[in-house]
Amino acid sequence: MNLKIIFKRFVLIDLAIVILLIISIFFQSEIVTTFNETINPENNMSDMLAILAIIYLIAWLVSLYLLYKFKPIGKQIYLFVFIFGSILSLLMGINAFGPIEYLIEGLSWATSGAILALLYFSPIKKEFDK
Repeated sequence: MNLKIIFKRFVLIDLAIVILLIISIFFQSEIVTTFNETINPENNMSDMLAILAIIYLIAWLVSLYLLYKFKPIGKQIYLFVFIFGSILSLLMGINAFGPIEYLIEGLSWATSGAILALLYFSPIKKEFDK
């Protein structure tokens, strides 16, 4: 199978997984919701973190589009967004996830790692030099 097709499928899978993660948040179990409210009674997420999360989501969507179209700037933006997202997740504080959300988030990290590995350690990196 062509490496370009595989890479494009990973980009689409990454998008689908995050959409699933957003949808799964609305179907959290009552136990997880109660636990999160007990741990963070005042809802620890400030307005600044919410704005940063929205900016992160927009930048992530733009980077996925640029990667899908093999634009050279997409490679740098995706790496920056990945690092920024890692830092942002540390700033979000303590949260519990149900088993479905936990699985989907793990798949998201794995897919992002596969995209980064393909971007920097495979022949696909030559597609971004054109």
